[in-house]
Amino acid sequence: MCICEPGQYRNSTGHCVIPALCECHDNGLVFSAGQRWQENCSHCHCVNGMKICQTSCPTLHCLQDEVKVYEPHRCCPVCRKEIVEQADICRRYTEVRNITQAGCSLKDVPVNYCSGRCPSIATVISQEPYINTDCQCCSYQLDPASPVHFLQLPCPGGGILPVVLPVIHSCKCSACQGEDLS
Repeated sequence: MCICEPGQYRNSTGHCVIPALCECHDNGLVFSAGQRWQENCSHCHCVNGMKICQTSCPTLHCLQDEVKVYEPHRCCPVCRKEIVEQADICRRYTEVRNITQAGCSLKDVPVNYCSGRCPSIATVISQEPYINTDCQCCSYQLDPASPVHFLQLPCPGGGILPVVLPVIHSCKCSACQGEDLS
């Protein structure tokens, strides 16, 4: 018999079977009806001639300083401490600048500056001032022993222009200066 009765299908051995007994074909592999198997990160089974797969991971609750990450060769995400790039953190940097003022200039002067991120938060509260803010900015601290550096800028006519340059000793996150929103 070449044709199966209505509601039946021909299996790989040529027999007519109901859908519940149909095998699954996937990438050259044959799975029998009801068979279960693991495929990469999924649990699969054969139902009515169709491969049905599900990835089942436990619910993940990361801590405040953690993030959900997918790691190679792992099926489910994991919580890992969030790594803040060193360049993002408020810190002191030094760059070499050419200082020019009133036509007088001095080359290759090392100058410290502060740059980077600091934590800030603004939350709504049910009573005045209605918005609670904690804003941190990357700010400087001058060198306590020598807060300024006195420079002598040579001028084109042979004169000298004295210039005062603040000396940043360190950088830190501190309360931002600015407008009160309350």
